[in-house]
Amino acid sequence: MAKAPKEYRKLPGRGATLTHYVRLYTGADHLLQVASTGFTESYKRFYYRDIQAITLRKTYVGKAANAFLGATVAVLGVPALFTSTPVTIVLASIAGFFAMGLGANIALGATCVCQIRTAVQHEKMASLSRLRRARRVLERLKPLITGAQGELSSAHLEGIVGNEPKTPAEGLPPVISATS
Repeated sequence: MAKAPKEYRKLPGRGATLTHYVRLYTGADHLLQVASTGFTESYKRFYYRDIQAITLRKTYVGKAANAFLGATVAVLGVPALFTSTPVTIVLASIAGFFAMGLGANIALGATCVCQIRTAVQHEKMASLSRLRRARRVLERLKPLITGAQGELSSAHLEGIVGNEPKTPAEGLPPVISATS
């Protein structure tokens, strides 16, 4: 008995909002966003033919977290190095915990905000919060979107950009106004 092909393929990344965990899946003709609270799930579909834009914007959240974690490691680690009391073990342990968090944040890379726009909605993609991962996902989505929408030729783009702008009154009947 042959296995049926999977209907959905999971994309890398898992994000979180204040109340939900969010994942992305690719389907045959749409992108599926699944938001889960642990008890319930909600689904949003973004059809490839309807996607107008996917935007990425680099943020400084990762740098701010690195600054906080680094400062915490310094505040706790420096006294642990120069004292020889039993408190040293506690301070060094807490500083080590924050140092591991700092290392993990640096390894994950720069943070970003990814948003998808269709004709009827503008949605934040919480599962794409790291720049490297978001770029990888966009490279996987690009052929699917292009396959559904087609590709603009360079001649068509030149025709759009190269046209002279028309004045609003061009081609309209003259406006007659009466003043009293």
